[in-house]
Amino acid sequence: MQHRCFIAILSATLLFSAGGASAQKSESLSSKKERVKVAAVRPEILRPRFEEDLHWTLRDQEGREVEAILLSAHGDTVKIQRAGDERQFDVPISMFDSQTENRIRNWMDRDPDAVDYNFDISATKELVDSEQFEMSGRSLRTTKWTYRITIANQSRNELSDATVEYRIIYDDNIAFMRTAAVPGKGKSQQDGQAVDLPEMQFNDEIEFETPFVEAHTYEYKATRGPRDFAKDDIKGIWIRILRQGEVVGEFKTNESVMNSYSWDNEEDIDIKITNKFRDSFEDIEP
Repeated sequence: MQHRCFIAILSATLLFSAGGASAQKSESLSSKKERVKVAAVRPEILRPRFEEDLHWTLRDQEGREVEAILLSAHGDTVKIQRAGDERQFDVPISMFDSQTENRIRNWMDRDPDAVDYNFDISATKELVDSEQFEMSGRSLRTTKWTYRITIANQSRNELSDATVEYRIIYDDNIAFMRTAAVPGKGKSQQDGQAVDLPEMQFNDEIEFETPFVEAHTYEYKATRGPRDFAKDDIKGIWIRILRQGEVVGEFKTNESVMNSYSWDNEEDIDIKITNKFRDSFEDIEP
């Protein structure tokens, strides 16, 4: 705790020291405070979404002010870039006065790019069902596959008003009509949807299964002549987490094939939210 306090005091000293905007608290409300000129906003550092986000006057609890750009937030810490020298600081939000703190937290709620989210996303392909039909040397097999998706919020910030979207990419080479095999829809097909996520605190984890995707395999072993064989091929899954229309997290099982696809929404999925760390304490009887 003493170490954290020291770091916070050191950050404040550097942030509000000479070279920053160090206007001391004035004795008179009418006195003019000295401020450093605002640095130009560089597009590669910040893409502002609101006019007020171009530059801010931040005031700490002692009344000192600094002109700065807000870059990102993580937990109860905000990363800013000081105007003038463009130095970056990680500053505890609690260091600022109540008005500045409220503005920062409002910015975090409104701008999906404000919070530096971190997710642990995984997807496991699982066989649901398999059927096979054989007749006169012909073998027609249908398998049903699903993906079990797990998402854990590793951010120190709560995730709310978010959705998860996924796409299962596959080559539809063959299809069955009763006992006959016909050409499928072609390569690079996709099944997927968008699902609203519940609010997720730090360490919360959700898990759900996608609706199944069918894959067909056709084989004909002729008494004479060449063997005839065709099968569908599931390439992988692409998962994206969106907040207010902006992607804040994603996962790909095979990046080489997950490019430039449209998105469709179908069917409903039941999502259960868990927090194994929190639940371990709830299971302990007093």
